[in-house]
Amino acid sequence: MKRVLRTAVRATAGLGIVGAAVAMAATPAYAASGTLTVSPNGTVTSASVISIAGHYDNRTSMGSVSLKLTIDRPEGGTYTLWSGSGGGLSTGNTPTQSVDTQNAPWSSQQAVNGTYTVHFTVGSSTAPSVDVTLRIPPTAVNQFGASASGTVAHFTWAANNEPDLAGYDIVDVTDGNRRDLTPGGIDTSVCSQGSCSVDVDFGASAAGSTRSFVIDALRWSSPSHSDVVASKDSGASVTFPAAATAAPGGTSSGGSGGSGSGSTGGGQGSTVGTRTSGGSVGSGGHVAGSKKSGATISSSHPGAALRAYLPASIAGAAPDLPSVVTEVKPLPEGTYKPTLAYPDQVIKQPVQHQASGPIATVGTDLVRVLDVQALWKSLAGAAIVLLVAAHLRAWLGAADALDH
Repeated sequence: MKRVLRTAVRATAGLGIVGAAVAMAATPAYAASGTLTVSPNGTVTSASVISIAGHYDNRTSMGSVSLKLTIDRPEGGTYTLWSGSGGGLSTGNTPTQSVDTQNAPWSSQQAVNGTYTVHFTVGSSTAPSVDVTLRIPPTAVNQFGASASGTVAHFTWAANNEPDLAGYDIVDVTDGNRRDLTPGGIDTSVCSQGSCSVDVDFGASAAGSTRSFVIDALRWSSPSHSDVVASKDSGASVTFPAAATAAPGGTSSGGSGGSGSGSTGGGQGSTVGTRTSGGSVGSGGHVAGSKKSGATISSSHPGAALRAYLPASIAGAAPDLPSVVTEVKPLPEGTYKPTLAYPDQVIKQPVQHQASGPIATVGTDLVRVLDVQALWKSLAGAAIVLLVAAHLRAWLGAADALDH
């Protein structure tokens, strides 16, 4: 009777150990998780250094877990800020990553405006992402200046270096009210080799007056080119020469035909014609100022160039050209204007879906639910326990034989 009881106890203990091991293997393991810290976040309106770090929790697994910090850029593509691993049965933080908006790590230049999405991946799970929207205006325009040649104002300035620069806007602020001289702005085609210029003709009414102007740099708010943000104002003023007066008898006073220097207009490499000082009085009272050799009319600013190129005259003067000569702003890159009203064409293509049987579906669900690594470890432990139980049973049997 004693032997029967011992055998029953041994069998019950062995089955209990094996059952516990199998139960541990069949129980799904909790996946490691993480959280993400980004500062500053939301909308950023000035140059900043953004700090990014992840916190992971891997206390439910004995094995290490992979960690990765990535950022989706508004112009396309994903950049890996950091990758590494976290130990088993532990929690911790990734190294803090710094992203300077003035020197982005993925391009070594200023980060373009738009929305950046930061991700933190812990093993097979991903922490809730964080968005950072850059809406940083460009720097104020440097070296803005203006000079007059007749009624034409010649504006010059140094080019900005933002990678998503949309262009510039020149505004007349003479009377305290802002009068936009370049509605919609002028694009960067007016710049060449770091300098920019544009000519504006103000007509005969500007003669003898002094006007004040400001210029703003414009930067796209996102790669979609849907809106712009403007810089702070940079100012300049210009005094236009007085109009020529007629001498008694219908002739002009022995004056000059005006002086001015040539300029490269709008980054197109064309030269505005100039006039030399001094002129002779003709029989009809016309001041025939001699023109510089080699002067050409600008294809970028024909009105401004024509006024500078023509000689001064008090009789039969050339009619006023449009008061403002501006650049024709092209369409943003990647956009178009439809010219023909053809309807949209729809192309239909069959899409084939590979059917999966119930066995494949069940197998996929099992892999998703079970922690395979933990399952193999548990089965190995159960095998070891069975071997120990078998040896223990043989030893107890030998002990019983010796008792008898």
